[in-house]
Amino acid sequence: MKDKDMGLRIKDLADFDFLSNVKFSPTGKRIAFNKHSMDVEENEYESSIYIYRRDTENVIQLTTSGKDKDFVWLDDEEILFISERDMDVEDDEEGKEDEEKKTKFFKINIHGGEASHFDTIEKKVTGMKRSGPSLYLTIHEKIEDEGVVLESKEEKKEDKEDDKEKRLEEGKDYHELDEIPFWSNETGFSNKRRNHLYSYDPDSKDLNLLVGGSKMVLDFDVQGHQACLNLVEYEDKMEPVNFLHHLDLEKGELSRLTEEELSIERVRFLDDKKIIFEATDMEEIGLNTNKELYLYDLEKGKKTQLTQMNKEIGNKVLTDLRFGGGKSALVEDYQYYFTITENHDAHLYKYDLDQGLERLTESEGTVDFFDIKNGKIAHIGFREDRGQELYMIDEPPDEERITDFNEIEKELADVEHFDVNSNDKEIDAYVLKPIDFEEGERYPTILNIHGGPKGAFGEILFHELQVLANNGYAVIFSNILGSAGKGNEFADIIGKYGREDFDDLMKVVEEAERRFDFIDENNWVVTGGSYGGFMTNWIVTQTDKFKAAVTQRCISNWISMFSTTDIGYYFVEDQLEETPWSDFEELWDRSPLKYADKVETPLLFIHSRKDYRCWESEAIQMFTALKYHGVESKILLFEDENHDLSRNGRPKQRMKRLEEMVDWFDHYIDQS
Repeated sequence: MKDKDMGLRIKDLADFDFLSNVKFSPTGKRIAFNKHSMDVEENEYESSIYIYRRDTENVIQLTTSGKDKDFVWLDDEEILFISERDMDVEDDEEGKEDEEKKTKFFKINIHGGEASHFDTIEKKVTGMKRSGPSLYLTIHEKIEDEGVVLESKEEKKEDKEDDKEKRLEEGKDYHELDEIPFWSNETGFSNKRRNHLYSYDPDSKDLNLLVGGSKMVLDFDVQGHQACLNLVEYEDKMEPVNFLHHLDLEKGELSRLTEEELSIERVRFLDDKKIIFEATDMEEIGLNTNKELYLYDLEKGKKTQLTQMNKEIGNKVLTDLRFGGGKSALVEDYQYYFTITENHDAHLYKYDLDQGLERLTESEGTVDFFDIKNGKIAHIGFREDRGQELYMIDEPPDEERITDFNEIEKELADVEHFDVNSNDKEIDAYVLKPIDFEEGERYPTILNIHGGPKGAFGEILFHELQVLANNGYAVIFSNILGSAGKGNEFADIIGKYGREDFDDLMKVVEEAERRFDFIDENNWVVTGGSYGGFMTNWIVTQTDKFKAAVTQRCISNWISMFSTTDIGYYFVEDQLEETPWSDFEELWDRSPLKYADKVETPLLFIHSRKDYRCWESEAIQMFTALKYHGVESKILLFEDENHDLSRNGRPKQRMKRLEEMVDWFDHYIDQS
């Protein structure tokens, strides 16, 4: 089948804009945000800062280098931002490798004029917040480099030469690993590297270490002369538990506040005496147990669980049309604002100590990132058949769309919801008809399986799914056992991988065939990524129902998954309840690789060389086994991409992935 012009094509991915980092100015009169877009020719993303002036209701582009990223408001007129723009010829010559080891700050006045270079820190800043006159930065660095800043270009040049020449001469071109995880999907090799907390004075440009050593700062907040932190400290093995800490910024005293084994996420000061934070005790369904809200009273030295919501905190609704980050939790006027995934939507909520929980949005879709000032809410999200836009809420739940970056002029396939009963539970399932749909015709159909497993498909715009529908396929997708948005019981997949989830997917297929006479029951194909890649591998070992399959960033062997990936050593034990030493046979029985000799379905593997979440060995093992047994198969290994290839990989690589997927399916379906 050939790409068509009427619906979304693969190359149309480059026409979308992606929004992030929405932030009010100190008075609330203006809103700044990042807009990202693809530069296909250069095979990279451009990022600029935009301003929405609430008085004139105008949206203007503030910066134009295409390399401007995270920012903070210094006051209502000036913005300090991080940029990868070049400053001079020498800066050009340092190259990409050196760029990854430093952070350049620029300052700009919103009323016009060029941005000016403000400072360069010879460290990689991973996050920043402003409190009072100071900035607080998380910096990813080697433990041995904490607090050390190169003073001059000469020192930097010597250090660079030492890295490139002396290491080879002295036989030091190797990685020394002595802890787990020793690599991370986000940062690559991470042995003895941590996110440390620093303070930065914009006036003196002094950078001071606040929390270092073997401590990893996962989240933090600052109020006055104190900070609260979610951090984990480890030397040999990082555990999936972390602890709430308090830091006296004047005395430099760090104290641990919680003793229980909790998995903590965001931490915020509710006021100067109370800390509100999200955490789970992991008791009900392990790591996937829904987080609840907790309060820590600094005066009383007491922790209290505030909620029993059994709701999925955060936005777990999937799409491939996001890029960048932003605020997803904050405190305003002693109330805690955050997002919750409910079925296939992500809504904005607030929690008040006296009045409890209240939902603030009603529109279908998602709230991705938001900010609040003086009771007014600005958020970036998905509504109707659009990509991300900026929205304003003056009085919840009414909202107004501010931007018009992602108006779609192509014909889109409508998402139709249907229910499936499987194992005494109701499953949300969805179908996209082919763009060229005609009554009475029958169409090849794709079963698409999401990752996670605790993610969720929704009805928001998803480029990949629309591309498949535009290429003549009906597309079936669903939120089976393990998905987010329906509470802990529905998300409980512990010990059930390849069992009840497989039954659910086959019930979805059966129900789709029963309901929709346009589905060609003899012309099914299947794809999925991450957990969906595992299920794709598993499905083709259990049935020959599918004419072809594309497995992406997959798992094929739970034993090797345990030992080679950044989360495997705790994820496998938590989710399958075994280790290779407690029950080797159970892990092997649940591994698709064990049944590779049963596969007849042609299988395309798509994997990334720097995917340390599901390492390339998972694809290579299964691919080798299929080739050994004479099964038609091919593997694509993308250089310099990680687990997130489909979401934020380089533009050409993302498009190549889609082209290969469509070509593989087209080759094997019956097109008569």
